[in-house]
Amino acid sequence: MNKWILIRVPVVVVFLLSSVFLASCSKKSLVEVKPVKKAKVGEEFVVQKSESKTPKWTEDPEFQVVKEKGEKVIYVTAEIYGQKEKRAAERIAESELRKKIAEGIKTLVQSQFGEAMKGTNETYSESFNSYVVTVAENIPVVGLIVTNTYWEKIQRVKSENEVEYIYRVIKRGKMPYNNYTAARDKAWQDVINRAATEDEKQQLRRLVEEMKQGDSV
Repeated sequence: MNKWILIRVPVVVVFLLSSVFLASCSKKSLVEVKPVKKAKVGEEFVVQKSESKTPKWTEDPEFQVVKEKGEKVIYVTAEIYGQKEKRAAERIAESELRKKIAEGIKTLVQSQFGEAMKGTNETYSESFNSYVVTVAENIPVVGLIVTNTYWEKIQRVKSENEVEYIYRVIKRGKMPYNNYTAARDKAWQDVINRAATEDEKQQLRRLVEEMKQGDSV
């Protein structure tokens, strides 16, 4: 006859064991780096980081349009340095991503329209330049998601007997190019509707159509 022996394990022991397990798992996701023992005031050393090697994407341009699987996407990167709390640094980095992509979109729409404007009648240049500024300032950032995060905890030597810790956080975000063109075209249509004359409207429609041709390149 088989006998089962029931062993009662105190809840506290189970809690402690699970805590140790979780702590060990979280440690594995970090890379510890020992700073040098002798350091001069003002020197900085990485003591902890999220990955053993700095990812290649951290060296990407702040704003770029690339093709992935045949579709255009916009990538943007932002770096924050000097915050004493990692969570605060990450929040600021995400805000910086939105700022960078908004700035990049302004430059992109001005560049695209500038190409389309080549050869246009100079009588329209001044008014059309004001229109493109209006469009560039009214394109919302839609569909931006954070795709990558890399961070470093840095020890800074303040004096012979004192150190402080700061964070470097780099984030990368991604937005479908189609989201940009949809918002851009809507902004252009609003401007065309408010154009002073019918001739201006026709010229603007032509330029916008020329600009759209570059979207598929």
